Amino acid sequence: MRRLLLAVALACAAGLAQAQPAEMVLRNGRIHTVDAAFSTTDAVAIRGGRFVATGAAAEAMAGPGTQVVDLGGRTAIPGLIDTHVHQHQWGMNLLAVPLLQARSIADMLAAIGERARRTPPGEWVIASSLWHESLLAEGRLPTRWELDGVAPDNPVFIPRGGHVVTVNSLGLQRAGVTRDTPQPAGGVIVKREDGEPTGVLLIAGATVLARRVLSPPPPAPEQGRLVTEAIRELNALGVTAVVEPGITDAEAAIYRELRDADLMTVRTWLLWLAANREQVARGIAAQQGWPQHPMLRTAGIKWLLDGGVEGGRMTEPYRIVPGEQTNPEYRGILLLPAGGEAEMLDGLRLVHRAGLQMQTHAVGDYTIDLITRLYGQVNDELGPIRPLRWTVMHIFLPTPDALARMATLGVMATAQNHPVLLGHNQRRWWGDERAAYSIPIRRIIDAGVHVGGGTDAPVVPGDPFQSMWWMVTRGTLAGYRLGPEWGITPREALTLYTRNNAVLMGAEAEMGSVEPGKLADLVVLSQDILAVEPEKIRETRAVMTLVGGRVVHRDGM
Repeated sequence: MRRLLLAVALACAAGLAQAQPAEMVLRNGRIHTVDAAFSTTDAVAIRGGRFVATGAAAEAMAGPGTQVVDLGGRTAIPGLIDTHVHQHQWGMNLLAVPLLQARSIADMLAAIGERARRTPPGEWVIASSLWHESLLAEGRLPTRWELDGVAPDNPVFIPRGGHVVTVNSLGLQRAGVTRDTPQPAGGVIVKREDGEPTGVLLIAGATVLARRVLSPPPPAPEQGRLVTEAIRELNALGVTAVVEPGITDAEAAIYRELRDADLMTVRTWLLWLAANREQVARGIAAQQGWPQHPMLRTAGIKWLLDGGVEGGRMTEPYRIVPGEQTNPEYRGILLLPAGGEAEMLDGLRLVHRAGLQMQTHAVGDYTIDLITRLYGQVNDELGPIRPLRWTVMHIFLPTPDALARMATLGVMATAQNHPVLLGHNQRRWWGDERAAYSIPIRRIIDAGVHVGGGTDAPVVPGDPFQSMWWMVTRGTLAGYRLGPEWGITPREALTLYTRNNAVLMGAEAEMGSVEPGKLADLVVLSQDILAVEPEKIRETRAVMTLVGGRVVHRDGM
């Protein structure tokens, strides 16, 4: 009897809710809900920032004050979620010299030289990190001497992605790097055969030498303005939620100010960056008592455990790359703390006891094996990590043993479209076999591992449709495909960017699909990504983006 009364009460409540007019109804569309059945509907109703009905029930909720949007047959999908985008750095890049359109060293030098001419002598010229030498005719990084020719009076700092930097002679001088500087722990100073540094610095242990002498960042209000601009650009790409992977207390404070000023239109989860036990403890303390908000939440800790393509820790040596990597025994960099595995385990235990998510940057096969083994040790000691949704970031070269361990433990993975730009160096530094296998999403899914999608912007472009295009076709911007056998279907790619990411963030009850009761985050598309030829997926554009039922981007409808 009690169950019957409860069912009647719920039915009455649902009927009352549907009797109330909606604030907005989108109709005459093809809406892929990405619910458990992957159903498609033609209408959706929104009230109070949430979806309240779909299909004919949604149409019936249009009242005199309802805003009715005719989709004109267009396709709509749930708001896209990127579980690895450096939103703050995206904003800071807006001040830097853009290089993504450069197609030769000459193009790069022209852009750097033009900025140097407008910069007072002695001040840094800083480029954007969003570019790659694979797009240059020469297929390499510029040298210090080439940069000296266009910026003789300014130190130059050119980051490429998150793990590679090239500087000119004044930049090396500011960094204190000479031919006699020994190789730092956790990094590589690239040198010619005669010992002279070329200006290229690889991995955090070396890049920090230049980063620590850069000009201070803009004042916090200016950083906030730039992050707000980055948020608008993400909305224009159909992105409604992100994980910000690895922030500091100062950056967290900027986000809190944006939240308090109601300037955030991308739901943002924050992971604190840590590289040792002390930093883990500080990151946990920073999140205690944090006021969670629909637009800004804390998520846990990020640990950077190895480098990128040029520094991921491998079991087998890298290839020789003349002028860049000349050590036949080089296997990349492992960024364990001073206390080694024991200290990292202590940090992982702290995260487990705090009930937080742990996400670890792991590129090389050695690193992935290591972190999944350490995760398993914590699981055995302190209890299941599955409910905490611990994650391996990037997962370039997972071994079968690592994938089996992840599936057993419930460890998740985030996969990004790095090869669209980084495939060039994967082939040069790793060889074609490892390059083709890199980020084998098909194998990861088939192994029973839960995978979320993203971009790692601004390491690579933050366009989610380009990312989904890569997931399906395994194409690169250089024009070739790497490991097409590891591609997935368009439907799977969309699921990674919506429902799967919501699960990874612990937000599946609120986000990831178009269903009554969930937050009204929605994107209207220029074409149906599930119906076009796979090669055309990257041509898709967001013509309207809604966050909580609020239109935050509209262009083309």
